[in-house]
Amino acid sequence: MTFAQIPVRNGMMELRDGVEATLLGSQCCDCGERFFVVRQICEHCQGTQLEDIQLSDTGKLYAFSVMYYPPPPPYRGPEPFVPFGIGWVELPEGIVIYSLLTENDPQKLAVGMEMKLTFSTFAEDEKGNEIIVPRFAPCQAV
Repeated sequence: MTFAQIPVRNGMMELRDGVEATLLGSQCCDCGERFFVVRQICEHCQGTQLEDIQLSDTGKLYAFSVMYYPPPPPYRGPEPFVPFGIGWVELPEGIVIYSLLTENDPQKLAVGMEMKLTFSTFAEDEKGNEIIVPRFAPCQAV
């Protein structure tokens, strides 16, 4: 039996060859506003002409925290629970996205630090497929 890698959410990322991936977003053809994840309607002007775009794989850490307790259902993370970093990362496109971080030690994170996009397995679904999530990693140590 062959198991697949699947994105944690449709319209969030494109997986290629089980090795590479990219974040996906939308850009409104009417007003130029950009969004993460893929959308059908512009939240800014309510336009319906949007094009899918690939987003940058680098950004700056805007804010962060560490989750020391598991989130409520439908959280499907690894068991036993392992604390994880979460943060807002500002991409060059002007989008600030909420993302998992590879680092969970607050002493190794700093607002404004350069971050690099990575992808990893977060959990397995009931069929044994790997659920892939985006994470941002610090480019350099604090």
